[in-house]
Amino acid sequence: MMRLDQWLCEEHDLELQVARSYILQGLVSVNGEKILQAGRTFRPDRDNLEFRRPRDFRNRGTAKLRPALQYIQDTLNLEEKPPWVRWPCLDIGASHGGFTAALLEASAHRIYSLDVAYGIFDYELRRREDVVLLERKNVRYLDPSWFDQEFLEAEGIFIVCDVSFLSLRPVLASVVDFFLTHMHCGFQGLFLLKHQFEASEQTEQGVLRDDELRTRLESEIHDFLRQRGLNLLASIPAGLPGRKGNRETFLWLDFDRKTV
Repeated sequence: MMRLDQWLCEEHDLELQVARSYILQGLVSVNGEKILQAGRTFRPDRDNLEFRRPRDFRNRGTAKLRPALQYIQDTLNLEEKPPWVRWPCLDIGASHGGFTAALLEASAHRIYSLDVAYGIFDYELRRREDVVLLERKNVRYLDPSWFDQEFLEAEGIFIVCDVSFLSLRPVLASVVDFFLTHMHCGFQGLFLLKHQFEASEQTEQGVLRDDELRTRLESEIHDFLRQRGLNLLASIPAGLPGRKGNRETFLWLDFDRKTV
């Protein structure tokens, strides 16, 4: 079980008092029922939560991703186009569209924005023809019927991923299995490693402070990547820390299905 204000803070990167004020404004509903109690508990894996963002809502996702995209750009030859320009993009855990917006700023031409939530994606972004919105879709159960031929027949896919309350391992396992089963290409991507969700029982009020534990978690993740045929090209610090101060890291990954 999880408190409603806790979910809003983590899922939408908000300060606790801001999250509670949004709840009191009636902007959050659970299974279609407007909830005004910040302490109400629910089950994230069973209940359907919706957040109707106010007009002044701002997200830090774009600022988190932008430096990582620039890092990749800086490693390429001047004449070489980055993968998000050459290929369609998949935004996993799109939420309200912070990463999607960053990709568009970086000249991505088509983005499939996927999230388990409904109704929270930015209104202006959802109206764009170069954005395909996939709401109420769980990355652990990827299905080819969600995608069009442009995606399924692409020469490669560039993925960005930011998920909360879930280890990165089942996400990566699902993505790799989907590509092995349903795609003819591989992928590159920036997957945000949130150490606090790899060892949630060892955090202090949601913050992971143990540097030795961080190092061990990273080593375990690296072992997992090798086991699944994923090549770690670089670890890139996120442009901003998590709202609670957690240090987060983008894993720049490459998956070539021909070598698996």
